[in-house]
Amino acid sequence: MKNVWKLSNYLFDWQWKKWNQKVMLGSGILAVFCLIAMAFPTGNPQSYEYYPKSFQSYDMAVDGSLLPVFFGLGLILILVGLFVQIKGFSTNAKGIYTLFLLPMKRKEVYLSFLLSAGAAIAVYYLMWLILMVAAYFPVMAVYESKAAQEVFILAKDSIVTGLDVSQNNGLFLAFQRSAFLSAFFPASLWHVMPVIGGLCLIVTGIFFAGFYTQEIGIRIICSLGAIVGGGCIYLGDFIRSVRLALGHGVTNHAFGHNTTLGLVGVILAVVLQLYIIRRLEDRTDL
Repeated sequence: MKNVWKLSNYLFDWQWKKWNQKVMLGSGILAVFCLIAMAFPTGNPQSYEYYPKSFQSYDMAVDGSLLPVFFGLGLILILVGLFVQIKGFSTNAKGIYTLFLLPMKRKEVYLSFLLSAGAAIAVYYLMWLILMVAAYFPVMAVYESKAAQEVFILAKDSIVTGLDVSQNNGLFLAFQRSAFLSAFFPASLWHVMPVIGGLCLIVTGIFFAGFYTQEIGIRIICSLGAIVGGGCIYLGDFIRSVRLALGHGVTNHAFGHNTTLGLVGVILAVVLQLYIIRRLEDRTDL
């Protein structure tokens, strides 16, 4: 296990320097600029002199921004980088032979790739989670300050000034109400499973495409099936929340429906991973 840990650290460091560092830096910079833009009202400030500006809670501001797009693009690039890394070692005879000539079992080498991939995704998620939590306080402070300076016309000869729009548990409510935050950073254990199950299947599909080199038909079917199926599970809650916000009819699933799909995704991912390891052990060309 010590060798697995060392090799996974090497693979993570290699991927970080080649790919992940640039992706995370670019994704983080775009997110920061987007958060800064959220704190400034649009339009001509003079036009709001006698009318209230539109005050948005944090969840509304996040969902109305490009943050979900930037997060999704960054995650896709991280996953593409994992595939490029695997294919780089697999197609480079010197690279793959060097790895499998190490004093380790083949399944241990494979597990090292798997651990480094999980670490890359976890670090990306952690960066975004810290950014979303840390940005709440300055963004909402700006909104509350601007709302307190406004003049709200409620009816004829009835105005309100110095409005207090501060919220108790506002950050927690944002993670519950936001389509983006609740789907990809769920605060409930029941909603964590679709995220985990979907990601596990997607990563498994990438590994299947990279490591499985025997039957081309099985490789295409299993890899595409795992990636598409994992993507549907992963995006299920987000798509449902967006449709609900847009006023479209959404079927209310029974409690645990998405959790069950996530659990099925994890089980399928484990089965496919074990199949890849078994076929990898049976290869005679390495």
